[in-house]
Amino acid sequence: MFKTRCPRYGRVGEASLCALLAVVLLSPRSSVLAQTASDSIAKTHHLSEITVSGAHRNAFSSVNKIDVPLRDMPLTTSAVSARTIEQRGIDDLQEAMKNTTGVRANNTYGGFQHFTIRGFSNFVLMVDGVRDERHNISTSAPNTNLANVESIEVLKGPASVLFGHSALGGIINIARKRPSADFKADFSAAYGSFNTRRMRAGAGGPVNDKLRYRVDFGMSDTGGYRHSGSNTNNGYLALEYTPTGRDLFYLTVGANKDIYDTDTGLPMLEGSELAPGMDRDTRYNDPSDFLKHTRYDYQLKYVHRFNSGLTLSDQLSYYADNINYFSTEELSFNATLDSLNRSFPFYFNHLTKPLQNQLELTFEFDTKGISHKLLAGYSLSILDRKTYNGDVFGPGKNATVSIRNPVLNQGYIDFKDTYYRATMENVHGIYVQDWIKISEKLKGLVGLRYDNFRGTYFTDQVGADRKVTSKGLESRISKSALTYRAGLVYQPLEVLSVYGSYSTYFKPARRVAPNGETFDPETGYQGEVGSRLEMNKKWVASLAFYYMRKNNQLEAMPGGIYKRIGSAESKGFEAEMKGSVAPGLDVTAGYTFSKAEYLPYNGVELNPVAGKRVAFAPENMVNVWLNYEGQNGTLKGASIGAGVNYMGETFTNSANTFVMAAYTVADLAVGYRVGRIGMRLNVNNLFNEHYYANAIYANQFSPGATRNFLVSLRYSL
Repeated sequence: MFKTRCPRYGRVGEASLCALLAVVLLSPRSSVLAQTASDSIAKTHHLSEITVSGAHRNAFSSVNKIDVPLRDMPLTTSAVSARTIEQRGIDDLQEAMKNTTGVRANNTYGGFQHFTIRGFSNFVLMVDGVRDERHNISTSAPNTNLANVESIEVLKGPASVLFGHSALGGIINIARKRPSADFKADFSAAYGSFNTRRMRAGAGGPVNDKLRYRVDFGMSDTGGYRHSGSNTNNGYLALEYTPTGRDLFYLTVGANKDIYDTDTGLPMLEGSELAPGMDRDTRYNDPSDFLKHTRYDYQLKYVHRFNSGLTLSDQLSYYADNINYFSTEELSFNATLDSLNRSFPFYFNHLTKPLQNQLELTFEFDTKGISHKLLAGYSLSILDRKTYNGDVFGPGKNATVSIRNPVLNQGYIDFKDTYYRATMENVHGIYVQDWIKISEKLKGLVGLRYDNFRGTYFTDQVGADRKVTSKGLESRISKSALTYRAGLVYQPLEVLSVYGSYSTYFKPARRVAPNGETFDPETGYQGEVGSRLEMNKKWVASLAFYYMRKNNQLEAMPGGIYKRIGSAESKGFEAEMKGSVAPGLDVTAGYTFSKAEYLPYNGVELNPVAGKRVAFAPENMVNVWLNYEGQNGTLKGASIGAGVNYMGETFTNSANTFVMAAYTVADLAVGYRVGRIGMRLNVNNLFNEHYYANAIYANQFSPGATRNFLVSLRYSL
């Protein structure tokens, strides 16, 4: 039986850099889109887009896929730039999200990343504007290193109108590096604690006056804290072709082969305390556990500009994602609390293959002195996903290990496929959005979307060769939903924007009960008011208050039964400042207060968790990062950075019976740059804080890494 616990995924072999290069350059398949990252601080926080104008292209803010500055939009956004990623020595998405206000990042089972935004885990992850469907099916998935990443952008709140279902908390978009007009190249290598080794190389520029390219490769290997290591390898190619001044083709091809050592954490006693004699530095997994992840993705985008006010674009995408996972997940105490039983060894293999397309038309026009920027689009998503499960066997199954000085290898353990679960979905979406400039001080935004969701689900029995031996009954889910948003922006001063907005969301319920019953989609909405201050295009400050609610929640019960538990709400505010407040001084700082609670079901106290805090939704979070680089004299090229992250106490289950204590972690960085060469030392968890970062099964906590360092060397052209 597939357990409905925290989500996870898997691994696939160790590919060398040259093997990845061959895969990227020689693969016969190619298909899908790309998008851009803005160069100015005023347009840092965005899902990016492309325009074509004469012989050049402009990047522009496109959270709503229209050429409008963010100060004119009734939205809250955040971003992590390539500069911050380099300054902090970041190599994975979870670590990058520490710099994002309102987001709690979780890494579970050794490599599965999932995120809570404004108190809710419903979000959509995108890569260059293309949905990664794995996260809204299972809420988490592994993601490779950040060697080819230009920025990571977050749109807060419901975003179903433009990006489809499941986006209540918001959108996380990974924007990869783009070809440049001039030749650029960079190389970096790093070494650090836990035998961490990294290498990155990239180059890009013009082939001729119509064709540009970008190539990036990244390798990372670490033994990891508590011997929970990883090895990630990726390659990436981007081509930009402009045959005319009105046409642009953009092709990207990416590949990664990653492997992680799984980590099931440390089981806690009541009161969220360690058992006597248990060492927090010890990992109790079986040595044969693994998480492997292989992925190939292709994106192709075409943009045609008819005139200055009319643009047509079409983006096509396809990826093949293979997650292979085997781990002795659950750890149970014996009666005397001196040993642990590996009580639930679990295996699965997810094969996910979505084909997606977005056709969009943008049209700019005026009506009686009022300016409009209209966007109309049609999206199609075809998902084919198979999850193989099976039997675990061998003398090491359900083994018992001592808490003190454990012998981890307790005998041979293996698995075999016995069945697979199929998920086949088609989603059609039609949407329209209009940005309205009523006057120089007053702007508006309205949007409407209609989605038709159809899913087919079944379980087939298979033999050792994965050939079907017995077909199961099909269950079908067909739902339609209308979502919308509206907002106003008022600008009493040129530097100040004040806004209010309301937006809705839906998420299809893919679950089918044993009796064949299906369930209504989750629905939700957000009301938000906020302000944005841009003093000089170099730094931005924002403040937002919000109320979010989601309805029609389900809770998984033993035996494959699902229980309706009604609604939850989240209310709070965010304050953020980002940019260069003085020459050489970069600042990223934010504070989040979010109170997310479960509500009574149908107004009656039938829900036992009503009034409890939502799991993995801390009330208070703080993120600060300061970096100063000398501009003149003897300090020129020298830099120092410092930051803190505070996480309030976090409940790990809906009943609030287990809680991870609040903690503060401080980081430090010092660097020196001479010409094209830069060196940097990063020290993380400077004061060696002992804390718990994440949890599975409510009571199995994962300790955060102890004090560690990373030394890096970078050369750029």
